[in-house]
Amino acid sequence: MSQGSVPEPPLCVALDGTLIEGDTLRMSLLHLARRAPWTLLAVPFLLLRGRPALKRYVARRHVPDPASLVWRHEVLAFLREERSRGRQIILTTAADRLVGEAMVAYLGLFDGLVATDAGANVKGKHKVTQIRKSLSCNDFDYIGDSSADIPIFRVARVGYLVAPSRALRESARLVGRIAREFHVTSAGDAPRD
Repeated sequence: MSQGSVPEPPLCVALDGTLIEGDTLRMSLLHLARRAPWTLLAVPFLLLRGRPALKRYVARRHVPDPASLVWRHEVLAFLREERSRGRQIILTTAADRLVGEAMVAYLGLFDGLVATDAGANVKGKHKVTQIRKSLSCNDFDYIGDSSADIPIFRVARVGYLVAPSRALRESARLVGRIAREFHVTSAGDAPRD
């Protein structure tokens, strides 16, 4: 970055379906169904308290091993490139904070974390609120992969789509500026820096 130039805003990236293939909550529930099925008896009651309560309950019992996940290497390479240029990278996930912390620690790539904790499920418009609150600014770029990300693409300076369906591509382009699409191939574990 040249002297006097304005730094780019933080780059926020989703986890499930964006940075990894799959959904960490679903993975954890399947793990519990195989290893400790009795723990799932509480799920209907937890849902009455909201998704954050369910996510915390599940995360306290199982967080997927980051080394076993299928990472989106093209997205990781882009994040590393942006970080090497001095850009702030933030993991923004609707997964429970315990899951997010495990991913942040494993990759060693992020400058911050926005995740579901007590209170609102950090998804859609709630994710926008938490990103802005965490960054203490309104300007950010966002990488996502689902229709739940449309409210975020609407307010992000620039959006990036990961393996988008045609419907997502059209919806995202109607509400925001999409700079790039990642049509990714996935591989096993993510090489660490």
